[in-house]
Amino acid sequence: MTTPSMTTKRLLFLLLITPAQSILQTATIDILLPGVPTPLTLLASQASFGSSLVSYTDGHRLSSSSSRPAGVGLIPTSPPDDDPYLCNESYGWTTYSNSDSDSSSSTYNNAAILVPRGQCSFERKALSAQRLGASAILIYGSLSSRYSLNVTNTTNDDGSSNNDAYTRNDYTIDDVIWPIDKQDYDCNNGQAFIPENVMKNQLDFVSSPGGYNVNNDEYLIGNSENNLCVKYAAAADGGSSSFISSCESQRCLVTGKNVTDEGSDGDNNLKYEACCAWDFAIWLYADTTLSVEEQKEVTIPAVYLTMQQATELLDLINGVSWNNGDNNNGNGDPIVMSMYARDRPSVNSSAYVIWALGVFVAWM
Repeated sequence: MTTPSMTTKRLLFLLLITPAQSILQTATIDILLPGVPTPLTLLASQASFGSSLVSYTDGHRLSSSSSRPAGVGLIPTSPPDDDPYLCNESYGWTTYSNSDSDSSSSTYNNAAILVPRGQCSFERKALSAQRLGASAILIYGSLSSRYSLNVTNTTNDDGSSNNDAYTRNDYTIDDVIWPIDKQDYDCNNGQAFIPENVMKNQLDFVSSPGGYNVNNDEYLIGNSENNLCVKYAAAADGGSSSFISSCESQRCLVTGKNVTDEGSDGDNNLKYEACCAWDFAIWLYADTTLSVEEQKEVTIPAVYLTMQQATELLDLINGVSWNNGDNNNGNGDPIVMSMYARDRPSVNSSAYVIWALGVFVAWM
């Protein structure tokens, strides 16, 4: 039986609950293909740094004025070939500047740089993109971002450091920092056990600087047996057909855990567990290690796409580039991309309904 004092405590507890926001895809990206009048629209999440995106209505109204709003009418562009993650600045290997060279300025003028997640913070990527002259940055999910290395500098006989933590080539699998269960993957959505010899011959998790070799993607993505998780899916869970149907992302992560079973030859065979990767929208949080001056320097908008969305976008870009011969050299019309903030109601009625139900249950 509920006493008045218990009811009072429950009501006080409910009053202390503050509103919370889930990670919503609060931005849209309109992708206009050459010769196609209607744009393809993708949803994206935004960042807690950089400039805000304008609404769709304001974007179209302001586009006709002399000053184009941030994120509107941009050409998607790749990062420098020698800096695919835009992290070389964070490693101290290079310094970008808008005035570095005319060629850099022309390459990234009125461009949105597309760069995979991983190896350094979101805000550092945005800072490097802005210094290169880009008008926006689009960061997308990647399997590689779920891995890292326990990097350390080697030392000389006299005890001095070689400052080679990010360039060493002698890391081993014991130095790998593996993905986190339930946060990065869920074995309930698909599980496989990859034989040790396949793991060693086809996968690499110890490449500097980030550990994960991007060539691994070929063997961990897709719904064919080229995806090792499809090929070696756990028989108890229905095998490959079960993995394809239950793993929505069609991507898997090697977890770092292994099992030993007895093979047909009587020998113990080591196998590595791999599970279905999550592919959710995330919030691009700020980097608190940046100086105040560097944080203020980031003024371009930044958005995030999931791995599946990025595959769709990159396939479109590659298709247009192939049809044009070489999109970056100006042959043919490029893809044009515009980012907008999604319209959101000022009052979330569903939140009040849930709150009222909570009060009602507590009262009972």
